[in-house]
Amino acid sequence: EHTRESAEAGARMGAGILECDVTFTKEGELVCRHDECDLHTTTNIVATPLNDKCTVPWTGPVPANPAPRCCTSDLTLAEFKTLKGKMDASVPGATTPSGYLLGTAPWRTDLYNSRGTLLTHAEHIQLVKALGGKFTPELKYPNNPDRVVAIFGSQENYAQKMIDEYKNAGIPPSQVWAQSFNVGDVLYWVQNEPQFGKQAVFLDPNSYPNRF
Repeated sequence: EHTRESAEAGARMGAGILECDVTFTKEGELVCRHDECDLHTTTNIVATPLNDKCTVPWTGPVPANPAPRCCTSDLTLAEFKTLKGKMDASVPGATTPSGYLLGTAPWRTDLYNSRGTLLTHAEHIQLVKALGGKFTPELKYPNNPDRVVAIFGSQENYAQKMIDEYKNAGIPPSQVWAQSFNVGDVLYWVQNEPQFGKQAVFLDPNSYPNRF
């Protein structure tokens, strides 16, 4: 799940374009996670003291207790970087945090379970660059848009920061396929960063009937 190890494995298997789903921390640093609020199933957070900082901490088996909800925006970057990545899975009815973190499908692997190295978006760029790959970042629409406004000032500033990290790293626009399910992000890139907007991708939610 968007770890250093998964990117390296993808490159070894021949993937020439690697994805970082881009979300953000409490102070507005961009990081790679499939969703802003998936840390409770894709990292070891519920078995660490940072569980207490979750929007909804793990407190016990579900449904007797609330389902946990842990977001990147609940944490500072320094806190985020202490976590370990794992395959997206959980056992909601588990009675211990370590039990909750299990549940990987039998056809998947636990080789890196709770050992994966989490990445910032900038670190992902440098890693993929070193691997000789190209980029398809997906700007994740926030679970709580008010947090984006509070942290970045606007959705547009959030979208711009993602592009700025490619520009700062010297990555040619021709090597970047920026994506979003939010058509406003794509239109922003087309209008304000036309070299990147030229091959930006709108992910049509209607083509993902079970996603929303």
